Amino acid sequence: MTLKDLNPMPEAVNVIAHPTLADVAAISGVSIKTASRVMNGSTQVSGDTADRVKKAANLVGYRSNRIARELRVGSLSNLVGMVISDLSNPFYAGLAAGAEERLAEEGLDLILATARDDGERERNLIESLLERRVRGLIIVPSGEDYSHLHQERKRGFSFVFADRVAPYLDADSVTVDNRGGITVCLDYLLSQNCKKIAVIADNISIWTASERVEAFKQAILSRRVDTKNTHIVTNIHTSEEAAQATMALLKANPDIDGIIATNDVIALGVGQTISAISPQVKVVSFDLFATANLLGIKTLNHDPRRIGRVSAELLIRRFENPFETNYTSEVLKIELNDATLPQKGAGKSD
Repeated sequence: MTLKDLNPMPEAVNVIAHPTLADVAAISGVSIKTASRVMNGSTQVSGDTADRVKKAANLVGYRSNRIARELRVGSLSNLVGMVISDLSNPFYAGLAAGAEERLAEEGLDLILATARDDGERERNLIESLLERRVRGLIIVPSGEDYSHLHQERKRGFSFVFADRVAPYLDADSVTVDNRGGITVCLDYLLSQNCKKIAVIADNISIWTASERVEAFKQAILSRRVDTKNTHIVTNIHTSEEAAQATMALLKANPDIDGIIATNDVIALGVGQTISAISPQVKVVSFDLFATANLLGIKTLNHDPRRIGRVSAELLIRRFENPFETNYTSEVLKIELNDATLPQKGAGKSD
């Protein structure tokens, strides 16, 4: 088959399931070396020949193997891997969007993988991304052992931890002020004259959840809130679980008048339940999320896109000096979101 054979039958491009450079060379009537030069952008091939090779490549759907080319010439990859917890969670989607935006400014592409808070799965994903020769990694850590990354770092590989810190490994990281943020949440509820306050949190094996629960314990002591007037509910991972936990909490403690939700997923379940059965209860969420105002929930200005951008920025800096042993720990300050809350129970005006 030659290019001349294909011209009258463009549908024939489907004949070759996985076209190779050898197929392109054969169809265009040139050597593999000449076809390779054209596909790699060489100017040492005549215009007519180059056009013929490119046309053949387009007809059969051939694409250059960028990774193989980078290996041959010794150039750096433009791919950055990112391992997050769960892409269906708007928080992590926002974090990824922020990182992708900053990386794109440097001509870098992002590959996403989701670990689902499973340490073993996370390690397998990291190994898979390393095999794909990504230039660096941004990781929302789920595991407990990152010694394998220490070995990669000795070889000049760059990585940054985002949203959480990794245990037993000093590294560049971007987190928010979890303790300060929870104190702001508590102060808001106290300013609303709440007397019986609960916090609902994720599994405390997750670093952020543990930090926020401990922060709540310290904050109620520093604000001299009687611990008898507080409740802590943990191991809540989904909005459905949060809704059920809120129902059970209010049934057992009907005098609760303030709730802190430690993330957006929990806040959604809490808010939906409160709106339906106890609209007088004040709710504040550690995370921003799209329907907070509709549910009458106050939030912090905890923007995941900002974490993503700063994480990408740290990684870009690390590329410049991968063997530097002074690591940067960015802790982003957060405050109450200034958005005005609607009146709970207020009807739509005509």
